[in-house]
Amino acid sequence: MLLPVTLMAQWSNPVNISPNAMNASMNENMGPCMASSHDTLHVIWSDHRTHGYAIYYIRSIDSGNTWSTAVAITDTMGYASMPSLAVNGRNIHVVWWDTLLGIACSYYEHSLDGGNTWGGKLCIDSNTDYWPGVAVSGATVLISIDKKPALRTTVFMTKSINNGNSFGAEQQISTPISGTGRSEDQGMATDGKYIHMCWNDNRDHPLNPRVLETYYRRSKDMGATWETEVDLTDTTSYSPMVFLDSAHVDVAFGFGNIGNAWLSQSDDSGNIRGSNFRVTTNSNPNESEAYPFLVHDGLNIYMVSHIFPTIPWGEWYTQSSDGGITWSPQILLGSCSGTAFITLTCPLLNVVWPDNGIIYYTRNPTGGLSCSTTTGIANTKHNDTGISVFPNPASTTAIINFGEGGIHTIELYDVTGRKLSRSTCTETEFKFSCSELSAGIYFIKVTHNNSNSIIKFLKQ
Repeated sequence: MLLPVTLMAQWSNPVNISPNAMNASMNENMGPCMASSHDTLHVIWSDHRTHGYAIYYIRSIDSGNTWSTAVAITDTMGYASMPSLAVNGRNIHVVWWDTLLGIACSYYEHSLDGGNTWGGKLCIDSNTDYWPGVAVSGATVLISIDKKPALRTTVFMTKSINNGNSFGAEQQISTPISGTGRSEDQGMATDGKYIHMCWNDNRDHPLNPRVLETYYRRSKDMGATWETEVDLTDTTSYSPMVFLDSAHVDVAFGFGNIGNAWLSQSDDSGNIRGSNFRVTTNSNPNESEAYPFLVHDGLNIYMVSHIFPTIPWGEWYTQSSDGGITWSPQILLGSCSGTAFITLTCPLLNVVWPDNGIIYYTRNPTGGLSCSTTTGIANTKHNDTGISVFPNPASTTAIINFGEGGIHTIELYDVTGRKLSRSTCTETEFKFSCSELSAGIYFIKVTHNNSNSIIKFLKQ
């Protein structure tokens, strides 16, 4: 096993964001329990602090600096577990699994005001065998369902085109083998044009239902039609998830040949897929690695994964800055008893995970320093927008040149993502005083015509 390296110092000490929780748990990696929208982080988990289990929700509006008080968004007398969420602006969509009264159901609920109020609860399916998943693009909400017709677990999907107010008919996505076939633990992502789904499947091992491989299927017309199911692996694999970044499609999965995290990639929306490659290099035959979860941003890929049965079980982090060709040594973030989830609020990396009934959070203030995502403090375009700062570094004063006139909003952030100042300029340049700043790294965000740019600035 790789040991923690000095880069660990970049990560904050894990903090308990569920101080009143009892037996808190999250989902497997197919169902993320954390999502971001600009500087706001949304987190959910299942909690047993009452006589039943409920889904609790918490948020941070300042990239993890401070957190709200967790609130139950489902019936506290139920048996709600395995939650998942998807976020689009102020619209938050949550699904979960509930076995109240002995009937396994897939439920859905949403908040349309950033998590202030919740409503629209629906029983999506009352014949659920395993937990649902959710993805969103605009007003289109997709819910994946795992059912068990004829003794076989099977992946289905249903779609809403009105922001979750109602859902259409279920579509069968997977075709498991007869008998005790298994297709389950489905991951799903959409960009509003394509739908990408992956899941565990044992159809290539009919005599051993416990041996699973990773299957993938795509729709190019938001579910009107579906292409043929594709086997992405030729060996035992488990716990897949799918992530989209423009035309990049990443399917990550665990176990593989000797128990590592693996990745299958496409750079053209899934038309052509390259060979699978091993991300991590743990060679201990007595350990397994599963539940990888990643975020892909340009050439940067940030991944967390779960190694067990180490004592304690560990949550590890690695990253690639060349699109997945090479990877950094793994860093131990902390002990865990479940899957971790990672997201960006640029330039911060944020990670949550459960351990012994507690939900922990950590972040790396500059881990996503070169990110270009639209989440976080900026849609980073750096100098290709024509915006420049001179001198940089500076000790007292610098000039921000916009290259064109119009209304420009200038915001200054420190490396923790904390906003320090905000100004407006209608000229082609802005005189920026930095004499009172402490020496260090800062980020200047410029907003113009609904487009954001960010420049790294060094105060001497």
